[in-house]
Amino acid sequence: MSFTRRSFLKSGAITALTAGIALNSGSLVFGQGRRQSNPSLDFKVPFQAQQSPQFYFKRETFQPYVGGIFRISAGRRTVNATLQEVRDCAPSPKSKVTTKSRPSDCFALVFRASGQLTDLTSIYDVEHAALGRFSLFLTQRVGPRAGARTIVYYEAVINHTL
Repeated sequence: MSFTRRSFLKSGAITALTAGIALNSGSLVFGQGRRQSNPSLDFKVPFQAQQSPQFYFKRETFQPYVGGIFRISAGRRTVNATLQEVRDCAPSPKSKVTTKSRPSDCFALVFRASGQLTDLTSIYDVEHAALGRFSLFLTQRVGPRAGARTIVYYEAVINHTL
């Protein structure tokens, strides 16, 4: 009796899968563990990242500076931007999230800029008199026109797991 290569590989794969399930090693076969993950043990934040000022930024850090002036730089271009709002980004209780999410502190910073830096969504250098110099990943939103000028908004979302 002769076997084709295809039927040999198929029967070998089915045998290995059946043996894995029968020997209670489904976690090895399917690549999944049975234990629940501990959020505090999943990912260790590198020491260099913990030394960055962004690591300690919280909503309360920016709240007193709403209406304050920040300087945003992209290469040689620099614009003055006013911090318009510090918006909460927590999921709505009405959202239909099926998995349990980790507790986090998520908020968005919305800046109103005096001009446009670039069309790119990128990491920009931000400077403030009290907070110092730091980098933020900013996205650009173009708002309504105010006279002859278009209002440009930049938004940064900061999310810290607790």
